[in-house]
Amino acid sequence: MPLPRITHKRQFVQGLLIVTALLLPFVTIAGNPFLRMDIAGMTLFLAGIPLRIDQFYLVLLVVLLGVVSFLLVTTVLGRVWCGWLCPQTVFNDLMDVVTRRFKTTVPVSVVRPLEHLSALILAKLIAFNMFCWFMPPGQVVTDLLHLSDHRFMVVIFLVMTLCGYLNLMLIKRSFCRSYCPYGRFQTALMDAGTLNLSFLEETRERCVRCNACVRSCPMGIDIRNGFQVECIGCGRCIDACRAVMEKKPDGLGLIGYRFGTVKGTRFRLGNITAILLLATLLLLAGLIWGVITRTQSVFAVQRVATADQRRLPDGSLAQPWRAIIGNRSQASQVYSLRVNGEPTGGVELLGQVHDIEVAANQHREVIFMIHAAKNAHLPGTLQLQLLLNERPQASVTISP
Repeated sequence: MPLPRITHKRQFVQGLLIVTALLLPFVTIAGNPFLRMDIAGMTLFLAGIPLRIDQFYLVLLVVLLGVVSFLLVTTVLGRVWCGWLCPQTVFNDLMDVVTRRFKTTVPVSVVRPLEHLSALILAKLIAFNMFCWFMPPGQVVTDLLHLSDHRFMVVIFLVMTLCGYLNLMLIKRSFCRSYCPYGRFQTALMDAGTLNLSFLEETRERCVRCNACVRSCPMGIDIRNGFQVECIGCGRCIDACRAVMEKKPDGLGLIGYRFGTVKGTRFRLGNITAILLLATLLLLAGLIWGVITRTQSVFAVQRVATADQRRLPDGSLAQPWRAIIGNRSQASQVYSLRVNGEPTGGVELLGQVHDIEVAANQHREVIFMIHAAKNAHLPGTLQLQLLLNERPQASVTISP
C-alpha cells in the first residue's frame, strides 16, 4: 500500500509562502498598506494601522514580538523552519523544481543556459519584492524605469539581483551547511516537546541499507547517524524511505517526525516553550493596548533659544516659543493652540495659533508668542492645549 508523501505538503506550503510574499505588498486596508515599512514616510504599517517612527515604543514592541514569535516557532517546530519555511530553502527548492522540469522537457544543451536565465529572473523578482516591502509597488516600478533620476536605487536593485543570482547558482545549500548560524542556535532552544526528524531506533533492525535516505538528502547527511546540526528537517528522507519500505510486507517507513525523543510522544509544553509563549502573549497584548490607546496627535513646545523675551512699545511683554505639531492620521487636519483655563494677568497667545494645517502623517513647526499685558507678570507655569475641531488633543505644561 502506498505511503503518504511529505514532499507534496512541503511544496504546497512553500508555494503558499511565495504567493503571499508576492501579493501581500499590494494588499491595502482602508487605503493603507497591509504590511510595509514606509521609509519615505518613516511609518510602519501593520495590518493597515500606521505606526510612525516617533511612536518608537510601538515599533519596538513589533520588533520584539517578531523575534520572540520566531523563537517560539523554533522551539516548537525545530529545524522544520529551515526545511519548509526559510526563504533560502524555499527559493532553492523552487530552482530545483524548475531545473528538473527543464531536464525532462528541453534538449540537454540548453538546460544550463535556461537554468541561469531562470535564476536571473527569480533574483530580479526577489529584489523587486524586497523593495515593495519599503515602497509602494507602483513607485518602485516608476523609479526603476527612470534610471537618471534614481541611480542609487537602481544600483541597489542590481546589487541585490546579482547577490540573489549568485546565491541560487553558486552558494545554494552550502550556505545552510556551512555559514548559517541558525542550526547551532536552534540546538540551544530544543525543548521537551520540540519537533524532530528522526530515524526511529525501535525499527532500526528493519533497515535494508539501501541508502535511499542519504541520496535524497540535500545536505548530504545520513539521518541514521542520529541528530546532526546540518539536518534542515525537510522530510525528503522520509519519502525516500517510504518509497522503498512500502514494497515490504509490513509497509512502514523507518524515518518520521516526532515531538521529543520517545516514540508516540505528543506535543507537550516544555519550560522554554512556556516562557516564550508567555512572552509572545504579553508582547501581543501590550502591542494591541498601545495601538488602541495611542494618540493621533503629537504636541511639543519649547523656548526659542535664539530670541529673548522683549518689552514692546506699549509696555507689554512678548516671549517667543516654538510648537511642534504632528498629525499621525491619514487625513490632513487643522489645529489650534490655546491657554488652558483662565490665566490671570492678561496672558494670551499671539501669532499663528489658529488654522494650523498639518498634512497627513506629517509634522509642522510654528512660532508663537506668549504675550503678557503691561505691568503684568508671567505665571510660574502655564498649560497649553492643542485643539482639533475645538476638542483638546494634547496638553503641555511650560514654565515661561
